[in-house]
Amino acid sequence: MLKSFQARLILFVLILLALVQLGTASAVLSSLKEDNYKQGVDAIDVSRNVFDLFLESRAEQLTQGVEILTSDFGFKQAVATRETETIQSVLQNHGARINADISLLVSPNGDIITATETLNANNTISDLVLTARRSGGASISTKIAFDNRAYQLVLVPIKAPNIIAWVGMAFLLDQELAEQIKNVAGLDISFVYETDSADTLSGSSTLPEKEKMTLLAEIGKLDGMLDAPVFSNDGKYLSLGVDINVPRQWGIIHLPYGPWLESYNNTRNQLLFIFSGALALALLLGVAFARNMTKPISQLVDYATQIGQGKSKSEMTAPDVGGEFGVLSNTMATMQTSILSREEELRYRASHDALTGLFNQSAVEHYLTDVLPRKNGTLLLVNIRHFKNINDMLGVDVGNLLLSKVGCRLKEWKTDALMVARLGGDRFLLILEQHITEEDCIELHAVFDREFETESGSTAHSCMRLEISAAVLYFEQATGSVNTALRRLDIVSDKANESKQHCAFYEQGQDEIHQRQLTIIQDLPMALDNGQLFVVYQPKVGGAAKNNCNEAEALIRWIHPELGFIPPDEFIELLEHAGSIQLLTQWVINSVLSQLREWWSAGHEIRVAINLSAHDLVDESLPSMVEEALIKNQLPKGALALEVTESAVMADREKVISVLKSFQAMDIHLAIDDFGTGQSSLAYLRELPVNEVKIDRAFIQDMNSNKCDEFITKAAIGLSHSLGFVVTAEGVENAESVDLLRY
Repeated sequence: MLKSFQARLILFVLILLALVQLGTASAVLSSLKEDNYKQGVDAIDVSRNVFDLFLESRAEQLTQGVEILTSDFGFKQAVATRETETIQSVLQNHGARINADISLLVSPNGDIITATETLNANNTISDLVLTARRSGGASISTKIAFDNRAYQLVLVPIKAPNIIAWVGMAFLLDQELAEQIKNVAGLDISFVYETDSADTLSGSSTLPEKEKMTLLAEIGKLDGMLDAPVFSNDGKYLSLGVDINVPRQWGIIHLPYGPWLESYNNTRNQLLFIFSGALALALLLGVAFARNMTKPISQLVDYATQIGQGKSKSEMTAPDVGGEFGVLSNTMATMQTSILSREEELRYRASHDALTGLFNQSAVEHYLTDVLPRKNGTLLLVNIRHFKNINDMLGVDVGNLLLSKVGCRLKEWKTDALMVARLGGDRFLLILEQHITEEDCIELHAVFDREFETESGSTAHSCMRLEISAAVLYFEQATGSVNTALRRLDIVSDKANESKQHCAFYEQGQDEIHQRQLTIIQDLPMALDNGQLFVVYQPKVGGAAKNNCNEAEALIRWIHPELGFIPPDEFIELLEHAGSIQLLTQWVINSVLSQLREWWSAGHEIRVAINLSAHDLVDESLPSMVEEALIKNQLPKGALALEVTESAVMADREKVISVLKSFQAMDIHLAIDDFGTGQSSLAYLRELPVNEVKIDRAFIQDMNSNKCDEFITKAAIGLSHSLGFVVTAEGVENAESVDLLRY
């Protein structure tokens, strides 16, 4: 590790220079490389143009040579009389004079009459002749493949005066032609064709045999070379493919890249030499420069150390330095005063709210830590009701202005408060020496009856009232823990928000209730594993006339080792709010089906109903889970019934009905529990995919003495029967009610 500033400065200079040199060298080399490549591409483009012009010029010369033959009267007469031997002799002799590799005579329809070599190209020649006839019988110059080799073909018509035949001369694109093009273009030329193996090329080239074989093996396919030149693997050649319009036949132009590479390498070596020399020189200069520069810095370090040790100005000696270091020395001399003022400002910010200037929660916690436990005094938590709506409607600027004015009004209300703090958001805390009474709360609400004037943006000089809720906790109820005191204050705050007076005092046991609720939520998983929860079965009498019992309803019970019996209404509601109800539902389903398996195995074919909560009914995976549990326990779907309350259906009607339809498709018995307690029973009853309606016990238990309940119950039974539902009356506790239900 380089701890010395001098060493780090030298290293910095060297690294900086190295980066500059590397950047320069990279730019130069990149530019040179790009320029070399561009020159190579330009050279290849020129050679490609020469390549094309050479073949065009050669085609014209060859056409003229063949036209000499077609204008010979004796040859025309031989063709007209079909003197085959004469024709073959003339084709052979004339082809030899103009260096043709193949000579042929073609009929006006494109059929090959005779040729110096056996050809299998009737269709191709026919197409060429047909094209020429359509264009007026002009000569044809093209490239064609015979026996996997590319030829330059010239076809000239024999007219007497109409076309009586075509004379064709084919010239192989071979190494001799490649050498001729190389002499003109200055670059190596290859004529290649694709062998039976699609990835292998073969052909003739002006390249040395060894380099030719290596390049052709590397190229494989020419598809990527037809648009842009490609380097060989060793970088010696830059090659460009040329499409000669013959299937599976190509030309390739090769540019030797050695001279460009040599120039590039020479330049690179020169740059490396310059780079090494510059670094060596920079090292020498850096050492001398760093020693001279770091001397005043060392003096300033000693001076700063003395300031850090808290020495006074009389005990310290300022370094005798000039220039920028002198300015730094003077600045450090004033540092002691600045440090003290900044420390004071930081302490203030750490303990005060930046918006209102009141104490913040950190200051409150420090204060309570020092004074708790305490007997006299009050913690008063004030919340602004619906403050989020004010922010949303009037904007954050107006909200911040109101928060500042609320803080001022609270300080004016209790000028003798030990502390007025903003805990965050719209929550304010007053710490008072005396006990707050209900009259004080009424007075506090009266203080907020006076309107607040806002002076921000478009709402300038408008007035508005704020509603507050007040939570009161006496110090003797706060115990010695800051967290406990603030938690109890939050519990009372929730109660104050719900009360009509918007004021609440902490009462003994509220914290225990809160702790009890937390315990119930936290202990559920362990209770399921330890067998604290169990299921009891309430029998269901089927048919008021039959009095048989083939059904039951599953009811869950919880015996907690510390809390004792916990009513279902209490822990189910808590679990729904905590999002743990699905865990309990799954346990109940598995427990009930396990019991049903034993009963059905013993011959007791009983159907048991399970109650589902609103959270269960929006879980679209519940039907598949129930189906898997039935299969696992080898039970028919008729062994299980599911009950849902109307309020649960109304929570998310569309999704709940979708889930219920999934159960209906599984032939599981569905029932509406507590029918009649909802607000839209008749409106939505016809839409629910259920089999049974259970009339709430509120209408049943007193129907023998209350005619209104009797009429409502009978009307509900009649309505449900008319809609095809089975009806169950809950809470029948006397014979008179049974008789009334048998009407």
